[in-house]
Amino acid sequence: MSYEDQIDPSTGRVLGDAEAWLLDWLTAAQLPRFNGKGTLRVVREVGLGAWLSGFSPHLLAPARERAFQQREQLREQRVVPLILGRTGYPHLLAQLPDAPWVLFAKGNVDALSKRRPLGVVGTRKASSVGHGAVDALFDGMEGMEWTMVSGMADGIDAAAHRMALDRNVTTVACLAHGLHAVHPRSNRYLGERVVDEGGCWVSEYRWGTPPSKYTFPARNRIIAGLVEAVVVVESGDPGGSMITARLAQDYNRRVFALSPTWCAEAMRGNARLIREQVAELLHAPEDLAKAMGWKTGELDRSTEDSETDGPLSDVVISGLDPYQAKPFEVLVEMLEADPKWVRKKLLEAELAGWVRCWPGDRFTRTVR
Repeated sequence: MSYEDQIDPSTGRVLGDAEAWLLDWLTAAQLPRFNGKGTLRVVREVGLGAWLSGFSPHLLAPARERAFQQREQLREQRVVPLILGRTGYPHLLAQLPDAPWVLFAKGNVDALSKRRPLGVVGTRKASSVGHGAVDALFDGMEGMEWTMVSGMADGIDAAAHRMALDRNVTTVACLAHGLHAVHPRSNRYLGERVVDEGGCWVSEYRWGTPPSKYTFPARNRIIAGLVEAVVVVESGDPGGSMITARLAQDYNRRVFALSPTWCAEAMRGNARLIREQVAELLHAPEDLAKAMGWKTGELDRSTEDSETDGPLSDVVISGLDPYQAKPFEVLVEMLEADPKWVRKKLLEAELAGWVRCWPGDRFTRTVR
């Protein structure tokens, strides 16, 4: 089956390459064994057309007819199919080894190519602390152009989408089912706001596909793949946000977790992600933009303020990172300074509250 000889039965015209490929994919997705890993490897090697040619006409014909019907349905509902390797497919998502072949989008597709995409995730059973943390996170990004990506689940996800809309931040909702609805139903109005106010929904699932226990973890990889970094606001252990965080780490995205409250059961996941070095500790929401390098041309506040603390050395303090502890030996080598002098300055900075010492003679800069 070649793309050049495929005809649209509704119009009689020859199909373009991308449209023909989509129809092949919609056809294949309805045939036995297509979604198996072994089959997908074969399809990648021989191509969709060649794989489809191995089916008998009595199986292929009805599947092809349903594919045309689904294509028309997508057009009626203004759902845009984005095909891996072709124009319009999100470039960050395309980097994933398991990127979906087709990503369906509804709404403002340009939202997928806007600057500074950031995933914000958390528990469905959000506490008042978690809701307050979402508020603070958006405060820390005030005045900056960025895109908020989340999963439209109850709790932290819904709070993040709502906050983005209220603050005119572009938002993308990754759904774990087809784009025919929003799950849970209680978020239907919120989902409609996302589309109506310049954001979009995305999913790798065909129209009408229901959510299941398998689609939610798969959806989490889409969140991780669309963004430059993921922030875990509040997560239990275990939890879906933990899956998203570990996937983001696998995809070489930066992962941040808000500082956990030691007595908060709902933030046990945050603590574990930090302890296992999956996530970087986010001391304060306003530090996220600095950590990502999204704020440029500004003095770091800790360095600026330290100039008033006479005995402290800007060089020592600015050489430290607030999120990753540096061993003393590394700091000495980096500064090319006398170890005794560095030790003295670190002690002075620690006593003044600018530096924190960690086990193993390691140091971080305190964020104020």
